[in-house]
Amino acid sequence: MKQKKIGFFSGIDYVTVLTALLGSAYGLSLVYSATYSNLSDGQIISSDVRSMLVSVTGGFIVAMIVSNIDYQIISKLWPLIAAGCIGLMIFTMFFGVAPPARPDAKSWIDLKIFYFQPSELLKVGFIISFSYHLDLVKDKINRLKTIVPLVIHGAVPIVLVLATGDAGSALVFMIIFIGMLFFAKVNIGYFAVGICAIVVGFIVAWKTKLIDGLQRERITALFYPDQFKDTLYQQNNAKIAMGSGGLLGQGYLNGSITQSGLVPENQNDMILSVAGEEFGYIGTLAAIGILLTLTLHILFTGLRARDNVGHLMCSGIAVMLFSQIFINIGMELSLLPCIGITLPLFSAGGSSSLCIYLALGVEMSVYRFSKSHSKSLFYTE
Repeated sequence: MKQKKIGFFSGIDYVTVLTALLGSAYGLSLVYSATYSNLSDGQIISSDVRSMLVSVTGGFIVAMIVSNIDYQIISKLWPLIAAGCIGLMIFTMFFGVAPPARPDAKSWIDLKIFYFQPSELLKVGFIISFSYHLDLVKDKINRLKTIVPLVIHGAVPIVLVLATGDAGSALVFMIIFIGMLFFAKVNIGYFAVGICAIVVGFIVAWKTKLIDGLQRERITALFYPDQFKDTLYQQNNAKIAMGSGGLLGQGYLNGSITQSGLVPENQNDMILSVAGEEFGYIGTLAAIGILLTLTLHILFTGLRARDNVGHLMCSGIAVMLFSQIFINIGMELSLLPCIGITLPLFSAGGSSSLCIYLALGVEMSVYRFSKSHSKSLFYTE
């Protein structure tokens, strides 16, 4: 049966569109509140809000355009996509800058108008290229000679990101890599070996002080909070802010801790502290609920994809979102070290919002072209 022709606005994934825009609108309101007390006379919005508005608007347009390109075509362009992403990362290694909020990581390119973080684009590029690789070897996925190239493929972005000093993004890449292997149905034995290798590698890195400086201090602080109060200052105040909001919060723009600036960079990593203080427990749950709804929907889109590539692309995007949600919430609750991972769609950051919408465009392409196709990986209409 021939695939139906579909128009630009037909077959739109309304759940993804509406959920993402709702999350961005909520996030913009939180970022506005987080930066409200720092507005100078006559200034209507902060540079963070302006950057986020531009990135969300531009990202949504890009997502709609990408959703009209068959994801199978996108997957076959993986060599160009991978080369572009790797080229940007190599450029960042030599010419990258560290903004004031992240002096430990030269992971951004200064475009003068705004800072761009290539590792965000690399996430999308990796998901596309790795999906194609996994599909290519799906019939022999559990052979050792297949696993080794897959591991090398997964190690490339991790090494590149670590070279720019961004350990947080490297962790996200590792989770995406493991998650996509899981959805590709790699034998559980390989995961056991891999986890052991990661644990041994971490111990060696810790003992030899490859993990050193601020990163080491942030990890140690979780176990000895009384000795590292200065290191935990941001996270402790974020927890106090969230707790002080109670059930319904102190009211928009009325959060005492938020408006006093006692939570540094709360428009970025600690954005949930703003939701918790000003909109309460209900506001925090609403933010998490929006993100989990979007993540689960993307996962279900993958289950209904017409082929394995579409399934793996959506699985990778869902794992990417979930990993960032999990790590960010863990950071804000002091369950994980503060490693600079933003909350998707909610935190300020043009690169993050723009690239998340790019990933959503890929997911919407899978939704659109699988829906218009008579066959699916898991069901037949």
